[in-house]
Amino acid sequence: MAQTTQDLLASRYGKKSTPNKKRNSVLASLGVAVLSIGAAYFGFANYSPVSFKDVGFRVISNIETEIDFEITKPTDATATCELEALNNAFGVIGYKKVFIETSTTQTTRHTATVITTEKAVTGLVANCTLN
Repeated sequence: MAQTTQDLLASRYGKKSTPNKKRNSVLASLGVAVLSIGAAYFGFANYSPVSFKDVGFRVISNIETEIDFEITKPTDATATCELEALNNAFGVIGYKKVFIETSTTQTTRHTATVITTEKAVTGLVANCTLN
C-alpha cells in the first residue's frame, strides 16, 4: 500500500477545503459597498459651503490688532467669523466674532479690529460658519 504525499497530508491534517467562490464574491461586493458608503458619508460631512483665507494683520498698538481676511460663501447667506490675536507663545490674547452680511459677490474682503490684552504677534481667522 503506497500512500501518496497528498493522501498522507490529508490523513494527518485533514482535507483542504475548496474555496467558496460565490460567498467570496458576495463578501467582496459588500465590502466595496460599505467602503463606498463610508467615503461618501465622510465627504459630505466635511463639505462646507463657506471658506475663508487670512490676508494679513497689523499690530496697531499694545491693545489693538487689525485682521484682514476674505470669505467665500453663497451670496444670499450670512456668516459669522471668529477672529483671534495671538502672542508669541501662540496663546489667544484677543477674540472677536464678526457678522458677515449678504453680498452681491461670493468672495468679499473684510477688516476687523481685535482688542488684545497684550501686544499681539499675529492675527488670524479661527473659523467661519454660515448662520
